[in-house]
Formats: sequence, structure tokens, C-alpha cells
Amino acid sequence: MSLLLHAGRQLSASFHVELYNLVPEDHLLRKIHRVVDFSFIHKLVENSYCKYYGRPAHEPELLFRLLFLQILYNLSDERVVQEEQVNLEYKWFLGVNPEDPLPDASQLITFSEPSTGCKSSGRRV
Repeated sequence: MSLLLHAGRQLSASFHVELYNLVPEDHLLRKIHRVVDFSFIHKLVENSYCKYYGRPAHEPELLFRLLFLQILYNLSDERVVQEEQVNLEYKWFLGVNPEDPLPDASQLITFSEPSTGCKSSGRRV
């Protein structure tokens, strides 16, 4: 299942919206979300993904947002994955429903390898 973070994506049930309303309007991640358009990552990594063959990859923007959280909060690969499983603010920032499957640490490590350039790009952001 591919997780899409594009603007048109809606949460699957109204109670998720209510849950995410608990994230304060002045939370740092809400402020970042208002001013940073993370869609640039699609263009940055488009040549790293095969569009026609293989298993569907996790959404690059989702993986990049995880790297962003990792750098912002100084978390290890394993720790950011643990945190995103239980932290409502992180899930809201990632644009996923609470029950949506998310990448594990190995996928995050693979995505951040120098071949994609994302780790260094994340540090510049």
C-alpha cells in the first residue's frame, strides 16, 4: 500500500480528525507544515525509483518527513521509528492515519543512503 501525502489526501474517519485536533495550533510541527512545502522531494528522488517494476515503495515524502523529524529532534533511526508509532504530533506531521503502516528503521536507513542524496538534503533543510 502506497501512502500518499498529497494535498488532496483525506483522513479515513472523522475520529482521526478529532484526534489530530489535539495537536496544538502553535506546535512547532504545525508551524513548519504551514511554511514548508515538502513536495519538492518527489522531483529530487524521481530517478531513484522505478515507476514500472518491483514492489511499491513507501512514499518518498513520508520518508523524507521522517528524516526531517529525526534531524529536528536528534533521534536515531530506530528511535524515530519508535516515536512515530506512538506520537500523535509526528503522525499528524507525516500525514497518516494512526493505524496506517509506516516504514521500519531499515527502510529509513536505505532511503537516507547517499545514493538518494536525501540525508544530506535533509540536513540542508
